[in-house]
Amino acid sequence: MTAGQDVGQTVRSALEEARSEAQAAHDAQQEIRDAQQEVREAQQEVRAAQLEMRNARTADQRSEANDDLRDAQEQLRDAQNELRQVEGQSRSTPMVYQGMPHGFARTGLPAGAADIATGFFVTCVVILIGWPISRVLGRRIERGGASPAVEPGLTDQLQRLEHAVEEVAVEVERISESQRYLAKIQAR
Repeated sequence: MTAGQDVGQTVRSALEEARSEAQAAHDAQQEIRDAQQEVREAQQEVRAAQLEMRNARTADQRSEANDDLRDAQEQLRDAQNELRQVEGQSRSTPMVYQGMPHGFARTGLPAGAADIATGFFVTCVVILIGWPISRVLGRRIERGGASPAVEPGLTDQLQRLEHAVEEVAVEVERISESQRYLAKIQAR
């Protein structure tokens, strides 16, 4: 029984440690988000100060706007430095899961295995889609682009239609010339 109790205690302590590490990671992410928000707010203040500087008309207004811009830029630098520090701290505290071999992620897969699997499935999809397309293109090239023969009755109909369109174009041009002539006469 003591061996079972030891195993249970080890599992409980590992779970507790994992929870505390997960909470620490969550807290670190929250700190990063807060620092990013401070940077965004400082950037907005810099933009507002720049706008105030552009809109300043008198020397006093320009001086005050310049001071505001300098203060806003300093706040932005401070916020960016704080963000770098928070990100550096979060990178410097690696998340190590006890009991897992080196190179294994949280899922238990070796590092890079997900990338290899993704590449494999993308390749399969490309092959499944590309194979029929390449067959169609190959057949089209083999045929040599031969166009089907046009029926003789269709050719006559197309020629009559072409002549009718040309006649309509000529009539429209005559009508437009007569309208221009009438407009010229009315203008006199």
